[in-house]
Amino acid sequence: MRISRRDLFKGAATMGLAGQFSAHPLKLFAQTTTPTRGGSAVVAMNAATETIDPHFSRSQAARNILMHIYETLVTIDESGAPKLQLAEKLDVSDDFRVYTFTLRQGVTFHNGKEMTSEDVKRSLERYARISPEKVRLEPVESIDTPDAYTVVVTLNKSIPSWIELIKSPASPITIIPAEECDKGPNEIQPIATGPFEFVDWDGVTRLRIKRYEDYRPDETHQDRDGYGGRRVAYLDEVTFTVVSEASSRVSGIQSGQITIADDIPVPAARRLESDPMLAIYDRLPVSINLVPMNVQRAPTDNVLVRKAIQQVLNTEEIMGIATDGLFNLNPSFVYPDSEFYPGNVDQLVYNVSDTDRAKALLQEANYQGEEVVILTSSDIVSLQEAAVVMSEQIKSIGIPVRVQVLDWPGANAMRADPTAYNMFSTAYAIQPMLGPFQYQRLVSGDGNWFFYEEDNEMESAWEELLAAPSPEERRAAWDKIEFRLNDQAYLLKLGDRGIKQVAQARLQNFQPYDAIRMWNVWIS
Repeated sequence: MRISRRDLFKGAATMGLAGQFSAHPLKLFAQTTTPTRGGSAVVAMNAATETIDPHFSRSQAARNILMHIYETLVTIDESGAPKLQLAEKLDVSDDFRVYTFTLRQGVTFHNGKEMTSEDVKRSLERYARISPEKVRLEPVESIDTPDAYTVVVTLNKSIPSWIELIKSPASPITIIPAEECDKGPNEIQPIATGPFEFVDWDGVTRLRIKRYEDYRPDETHQDRDGYGGRRVAYLDEVTFTVVSEASSRVSGIQSGQITIADDIPVPAARRLESDPMLAIYDRLPVSINLVPMNVQRAPTDNVLVRKAIQQVLNTEEIMGIATDGLFNLNPSFVYPDSEFYPGNVDQLVYNVSDTDRAKALLQEANYQGEEVVILTSSDIVSLQEAAVVMSEQIKSIGIPVRVQVLDWPGANAMRADPTAYNMFSTAYAIQPMLGPFQYQRLVSGDGNWFFYEEDNEMESAWEELLAAPSPEERRAAWDKIEFRLNDQAYLLKLGDRGIKQVAQARLQNFQPYDAIRMWNVWIS
């Protein structure tokens, strides 16, 4: 079976793609049709990236930066469908075991070296060794390089949806020089093939990139498309800076020191609507708020205690306070316009707020008064506020609660320690958009930071999802996963969150997406 660049999963709705989030400017400004080369921009983020090693990254903050520098064999288009990037052609065997990538020729790394199949092979091998998402490559039996521009990946079993597994920009399977691939996590030099190259990073709050002058855009496309398409760096330089205080992001955008600011509070964004020098973008949904439950630490190692917490939560109150009202109630881990949205979604336990039932479950669990620790981040205000509201609701049934608040890198580090917390107030930005295949870590039983026990029923449903030859069978398998997560209270869904972004009106051709894309934009 041969798949061309333009036809790659054109019918991707049958492959399990989630709905596309809405993103539109609230106010229109005159746009110049001719790009202007030059100038610089400052992007204000509310949280710091935890790494500049793409194989080891997991967060939205990391994607905001790293997708400017790095590229992958397969990425995603505007709707979340798979899209070839560093490969120009993909051939898939009839049994869905052999995937043959033909690479684009003439692509160079930022050090001037041409990318070849050896770099791709070694990059995949490094990812399979060190990435928190290495389970994506677990089915790989062999990687062969018959010539400099061909990579043949053979799987140990038939997986019709394997491209769905490797397309995700969360811990992206990026291609780096072969000579970097023996290095451990966070030890590589940030050298890749993207339209911008790394300049410097202070390790915490400020990272700079500049245009890579020898970058070769994909000329088979006319414009950007998701993380792929024809990507062009018009700006000379982009600085990503962490501004954790929302008020400082607002004052910075008003003064012109910031070019675009992420996650502006709703009341402030509404006040800025009348400023003709600014453009305001409304994105709903942009992510889902949720709570992974640690099943290794008491008392949440007891399913009845987890269910008691699930029963007492008033998610409408939590999301209303955490988002200033910019949210949708939704019990599913995919968006309502996804083909995988459960038809019997009303049967999921969600937004119950039943104190009596919760107390009865605690009594049945023989709960002994152990403290529950909710881990969260101060860098993302909605996560911290959700944790605080949750803590008060949980206290109402007699459970003592402590909210552990860290910056985003610190929270990411602590979440890997199953002895340190019980619940994690967090958000997923890319998974609900891309669909069920991006939730592999939830059901893999290996290397997860909250799902620490094996669940044969979950594992079986995941295997059904991967092997399912038809859309109907894939939907049935995903329903099993959703309902098992809900029934065992492994993962508590709070709601679908929206955010406001504010940019200088002189930033031309900007379009909101999963990350803040600074390619194909220019300063008027």
